[in-house]
Amino acid sequence: MNWKNLALALSVGATALALSPIGGHAQTRGGDVVIAITQAPPTLDAQISAMQATRNITLHLFETLYARDENAKPVPDLAQGVAISPDGKTYTFALRKGVKFHNGKEMTSADVVASLERYRKVGASASLLDAIDTIQAKGSYEVVVKLKVVQSTFLDNLSSPRAPIAIYPAEEAAKGANQISYIGTGPFKFVEYKPDSHVKLERFKDYTPNPNYTKRDGFAGRKDVFIDTVTFRFMPEAGARVAALQSGEVQLVETVDGPTKKRLETNTAYKIYPALPFSFQILKFNHALAPTDDVNFRRAVTAALDMEEIMAISYPDIYQVDGGWVYPKSAFYVDAGLKSFNKPDLKVARELLAKSKYKGEKLIFLVDNLRPNIDTATVIQQRLAQIGVKIDLQVTDWPTAVKIGWSPAGWNLFAHGFGIEPFEGPGTVMAAWANGLSQQKDDPEIDRLYTALNAEMDASKRKALFAEFQKRMYDEAVAVKIGNYGLFQVATAKLKNFEPYRIPRMWGVTLDK
Repeated sequence: MNWKNLALALSVGATALALSPIGGHAQTRGGDVVIAITQAPPTLDAQISAMQATRNITLHLFETLYARDENAKPVPDLAQGVAISPDGKTYTFALRKGVKFHNGKEMTSADVVASLERYRKVGASASLLDAIDTIQAKGSYEVVVKLKVVQSTFLDNLSSPRAPIAIYPAEEAAKGANQISYIGTGPFKFVEYKPDSHVKLERFKDYTPNPNYTKRDGFAGRKDVFIDTVTFRFMPEAGARVAALQSGEVQLVETVDGPTKKRLETNTAYKIYPALPFSFQILKFNHALAPTDDVNFRRAVTAALDMEEIMAISYPDIYQVDGGWVYPKSAFYVDAGLKSFNKPDLKVARELLAKSKYKGEKLIFLVDNLRPNIDTATVIQQRLAQIGVKIDLQVTDWPTAVKIGWSPAGWNLFAHGFGIEPFEGPGTVMAAWANGLSQQKDDPEIDRLYTALNAEMDASKRKALFAEFQKRMYDEAVAVKIGNYGLFQVATAKLKNFEPYRIPRMWGVTLDK
């Protein structure tokens, strides 16, 4: 068995973590932190929800075999490491020993097998495990996963935080969706959930931080907990969140707007934390309907748009005009196709439009009721009017937008955020366009590149395949990458060693008394 991969994984993890110090202040224990988040989670069954509100909470309760580090690289978490067979189809995971569930039971291979099998049945992103043939326990601390085909993204999939492949006790994993007790191995344990109010967690006193790490790092690393409890309060109204912070009722606000950030940053009682990039702003075309099925029309739209203008209006205080289809710090960031990014030219746009199928009809622009998305759609509507394209904005709530926007009828254009996918990397980004998922019509070249990426174990060759994909997105104007946007979080200055990330992590932080 090739355990060289195990040693390498641990070495890489330890090296990365050494770059992210916990902080120079003395670690004080105690305190109750309240976080104001924008909405209530639909469930705390981590495996079945891909909602941001859910993972804000559940990634404190549950852990995964592999997790993502600060730059989204898969690293061991509940696994000690992995040995990959020479043919790339067998993954043997050595588990950490002595890991306790919140009910006091030690985690073993039986729990891991049951959890993975449950995810294959009810997981919100069950397709992540489609390549698996069999999952078997080998003794108490080894799990052997055999794949049907080589899948270079398997560890990426296994460590996905979108709807995490959380490890539950086997007896809980035997239960259906939304029927579990919230028992995990994470640094916090469940206390209570009041659907119209809050979720409260407390420090898991028997939690053993991963001894292979010395520092916090992404969703992995060392998860030392110094506070007593953390409460996530559901506060959809922005003014109420800020008022609660100023009154001392909450210690951290998940997101504030630019004007609030500017007002609070001059007060030493608060600290502002920018998180950029946090998401993409994108414009999708429905390739199943005319005229957005016409590449000349899509190129005309692209040529008409000024990305700086759109981002400056939609996210005026925290944005980047960047055309890459992963985040700039990703190891897979490439410049393929970027020579044509953000080249607004109305004359060229009109010429392309004249070659297209567009006949002056009014097109449906679908958008949800989030203010920046409405702003994005409005700016695009105004720019397209200058080249003679008529747009009917149809604003709806997000669930309705999802229902319509992932179907082949009822829309031509659709603007929204695209956040967790570019964090997770090329495989996830490409999956959104493979088999016509987002554009509603199959693109054989994208399918070919996606299949090739999944089968290619060499990282440099995978990067080259992703470069081809990104060039395809630009050459065919499959969709429009507008830019990156972020968010501002604000906390009381008494909250120490907090660092913004994909969730408001409460391990490693302290609260001054």
